[in-house]
Amino acid sequence: MAEMRYVIVGSGWRSKFYVRIAQALPECFEAAAMLCRTPEKAEKMHRETGVYATVSVEECLRLKPDFIVVAVNKADIFKVSRYWLNKGFPVLCETPAGLKMEDLEDAWQLHCYGARLQVAEQYHRFPRYEKVLELVKSGIIGEPWAVDLSVAHDYHGISLIRRILGTGFENASFIGKRFSFPVLETAGREGAVEGGAVKHQDRIRMDIEFEGGKTGFYDFSSVQYHSFIRGTSFRIQGTLGEIKDNTVLYMDGPKPCSMDITWENPLEKAGLSEDEAAIAGILSGMKAYIDTGVEAYPLAEALQDAYFALLMDRALLHPYETIYSETQMWGY
Repeated sequence: MAEMRYVIVGSGWRSKFYVRIAQALPECFEAAAMLCRTPEKAEKMHRETGVYATVSVEECLRLKPDFIVVAVNKADIFKVSRYWLNKGFPVLCETPAGLKMEDLEDAWQLHCYGARLQVAEQYHRFPRYEKVLELVKSGIIGEPWAVDLSVAHDYHGISLIRRILGTGFENASFIGKRFSFPVLETAGREGAVEGGAVKHQDRIRMDIEFEGGKTGFYDFSSVQYHSFIRGTSFRIQGTLGEIKDNTVLYMDGPKPCSMDITWENPLEKAGLSEDEAAIAGILSGMKAYIDTGVEAYPLAEALQDAYFALLMDRALLHPYETIYSETQMWGY
């Protein structure tokens, strides 16, 4: 019997990650059902995944899941999460926690009154970034002061920047601009694209300067997620060295040294990607959270990442103007 059973609310691309993880790790997780909006969608999801799919909330309640996974469209994530929280269930919602400040504030208030909400921010749990964060914390490059990050969008990128620099809930200023460049379409979520067209893709550059002086240089275009000709990269600069992609440059006493970074996906043999391995770690964190109350990715962190993403959006509406954050209720 699986250690944890969950119902997945939603039937989009992201919801299938939670199905694949349960099927790859049946001793740990069971996807008890998928709750869909229409009978047609439920039938399609059951046919594609083999998981029981329904449009009935009552049926999901009768299954008595340990928690609910909310994987609906971003605009509805908080509303749907609040619905299940009000029914007394712990909720793991997809990112972001909300798209409006009112939603983020309401989420914190619910948390303060005992609602059990967690957010599935997975990038810091990618095996490669776990290794990078481990190296930063080891002190091999000294105190990290700047990071150039071209890895993930919005709140995902913010989450990595804040964790790499260790800035906590420091306030920050944002200056940025949106650009557009043509690039050949080579791949998508479903794999390779043959005969793709050259299309303009947005690219965002953002300088994020924290009040303590540390700085994140954010650079990302969504085409990087699915492309054979656009990759990802990062550079972390500390007082004693730097980490650039797969290489660490540092000093061993008076001697300059370099080291290659190696990591492995512990769930590759189970057929799971790095992304899925990261989410599996989050699901495991839900068990610890429900059992002990200890948060693997504290809700306050998730709300700060979502808040900073809103400020990034505001900065893009006012190119090259400085937008400042303010301390929020979850940051005290």
